[in-house]
Amino acid sequence: MFKEADDLFDEVRKLHLQAERHFLNLLTPNKAYPSAEGRWQPLADVYETDKDWVIKLELAGVRKDDFSVSINKGVLTVRGTRRDEFEGQWRTYHQAEIHYNLFTRSFSLPGGIDEGAIKARYTSGLLTITINKTTTPPAERRKITITIT
Repeated sequence: MFKEADDLFDEVRKLHLQAERHFLNLLTPNKAYPSAEGRWQPLADVYETDKDWVIKLELAGVRKDDFSVSINKGVLTVRGTRRDEFEGQWRTYHQAEIHYNLFTRSFSLPGGIDEGAIKARYTSGLLTITINKTTTPPAERRKITITIT
């Protein structure tokens, strides 16, 4: 319930900021204003193999020192920022599709994983997180006696 309300207010806030940016661009067309849309979410693949769970995030343009990976109570979170490297006074956009600023992605992890053996590798703009499944075999199936009173 709260998630939906947060999403709705976040979308309204984004629309407001977009309208404000477009209005400012009409007043001063030769000056570009930074995107104030705030958060973006990198694209992610989540898949399972016979030994691991794998989460792969697309973080092109994000420096390795500008993001972190943490786990808390079975939820793995990747947080960071993609910075706009422009150093000039102004610029005029003719197309703007790259998202900058802060990002957060969280993933609820399934049971049966080894939280102490999580590995993260960042190569060519892709962050690959590998989570080992535990080697503890599941409990054997057994019949449960039902007592009738």
